[in-house]
Amino acid sequence: MSVINLVQIIKERKDQLGLTIDAIASESNVGTRTINRILAGKDVRYSSISLVLESLDLTISISENN
Repeated sequence: MSVINLVQIIKERKDQLGLTIDAIASESNVGTRTINRILAGKDVRYSSISLVLESLDLTISISENN
């Protein structure tokens, strides 16, 4: 999965749930600036992405390509 795909999934979930950036920030304990960086596809810590995903009831899995 590319960063662009991840950002698109986050945006779609945000819209599905009818959440604002402020609401996600409050639920995830991640600052609005960081959430805006995530939505813009900028470089952020994985821990911040993980908290945002958790607040949106999303998970990410990593597997080895064979």
